[in-house]
Amino acid sequence: MSLTGKTIGELTFLAEPTNNTLIPVELSGVTYHIAYSGITNNLGNTGSWTVTPGTNNYSFTVDINNTYNLWVLANIPNGIIVYNATVSVSNSNVPVIGVQYAWNYTGGGSPILFTSIPVQIIGTAGAISTTSPDVGTSTNTFVFGIQNNTVSGLTVNYGYVKVS
Repeated sequence: MSLTGKTIGELTFLAEPTNNTLIPVELSGVTYHIAYSGITNNLGNTGSWTVTPGTNNYSFTVDINNTYNLWVLANIPNGIIVYNATVSVSNSNVPVIGVQYAWNYTGGGSPILFTSIPVQIIGTAGAISTTSPDVGTSTNTFVFGIQNNTVSGLTVNYGYVKVS
């Protein structure tokens, strides 16, 4: 029995589903429809900031009790900033365990730069950490200092994927 009464070969190919695309699923002989967004929204979140001229802070917040891959990226003429991290967030008032990396491209006049990256991420490879530094409140919010040395707003993309 097929879900739509058609075989796979008879179905029209959909090259790019949208968030409104419905996907048929059969369970115990009953056909249900699941929105594509209901499947993909669990995979991660993305967004962008319009970084204004000067130095300002930009942030995003994740849920506690999960592990994530985080990223921030801007690639503009003569300027690149790249950040990635893998973190485990257990609670919003204790440090986050993980590792993070950031890079500023400075060969093109430095129109955009990281000035700071999240301070609440701790950990040393191959070691058990027992330190509990004062990292402020809401350690599930990741704050980035970004300097825009141009006269207009620049787009910086960010996102995270829940690993567990």
